[in-house]
Amino acid sequence: MALEILFPPKKEWGIRLDRAFIFRQYLKDRRKALWAFGIFVLCFFFLYFLYDVRMEPAFYTLFLMVLFSSPFIVQDIRRYYKVTSKMMEITHSKFTDDFELPHASGLIEQCYQAEIQKIIQEWKEDRALQRAAATERDDYYTLWTHQIKTPLYSMDLMLQTHDMAPQKWRIELMKVSQYVEMALKYLQLENQSADVCLSQVHVVSLVQEAVKKYSGMFIAKKLCVELKDLNGFILTDLKGFSFMLEQLISNAVKYTDHGGVTIYQSAPTVICISDTGIGISDTDLPLIFEKGYSGFNGRIQQKSSGCGLYLCRKIAKLLGCSLSVTSKLNCGTTVAITLPQFDFPVVDD
Repeated sequence: MALEILFPPKKEWGIRLDRAFIFRQYLKDRRKALWAFGIFVLCFFFLYFLYDVRMEPAFYTLFLMVLFSSPFIVQDIRRYYKVTSKMMEITHSKFTDDFELPHASGLIEQCYQAEIQKIIQEWKEDRALQRAAATERDDYYTLWTHQIKTPLYSMDLMLQTHDMAPQKWRIELMKVSQYVEMALKYLQLENQSADVCLSQVHVVSLVQEAVKKYSGMFIAKKLCVELKDLNGFILTDLKGFSFMLEQLISNAVKYTDHGGVTIYQSAPTVICISDTGIGISDTDLPLIFEKGYSGFNGRIQQKSSGCGLYLCRKIAKLLGCSLSVTSKLNCGTTVAITLPQFDFPVVDD
């Protein structure tokens, strides 16, 4: 009963503490003060005995000292229990956003609490980042699910209408393959497992492979493709840069109905993809790299989910590249990939 008065139960903390253990620990932590008090009492009685003074006043004095100090001792014990409970709560990580530490009574406790507050703040920030990442991941896969349904529905319709044209099937299967590759690349970027392996890459071969992958779409839409002023080597990660280049070529073909696509180098470290497509409005242009943003043209033509350019921006940042876009409605779009400069010579053809 006495321990319940000293240590009030805290059911909301969800931690059952052994009050007897806490009391023993309290006595252990205060042993220096207890020893000092004991020595003081012994000296006090010794002086009374030494001068042959009656002992009754000494006992009364000791009784009054204990009586008047009892409230302070009880308050100290209760506070010790409260602080210990909070520390146990922190140890078990059972704290929420409204978690508060008890009031610090001294400089040492203030220093400890300052460090604890830093840990709690870091925990809150980490949890906020985890929640944001989870929300971003859910949003991306929601967009991705809607995006991959389009070629699947197209293939289902071709089966129902007995349309077995190989060219059409190749295009739709290529779209499915592209979306699966996008999902895998997104996972790599989110899990920070997209290793960057720099190597010298032949520009012409790199662009030719990317164009070859979308040859079916070029043929189906009767678009021409022109490669010019491509020469030398660039230093980059082959897989990451190829993915980014393919996404940009895919977008160029997707939004171009007449004319064609031109790929060229405006400088040794700048590769441009230019098309004669429908273009991008000035309103949409600053937002095209945002996740899920498809723009007015993407919504009208129902061709975009806003995932491709978002991934391109993340890969470009990983590779140290920069992406810039210039566009004019009904005239076309040009995307420039600027690679980082290096201090050693690049091999020419």
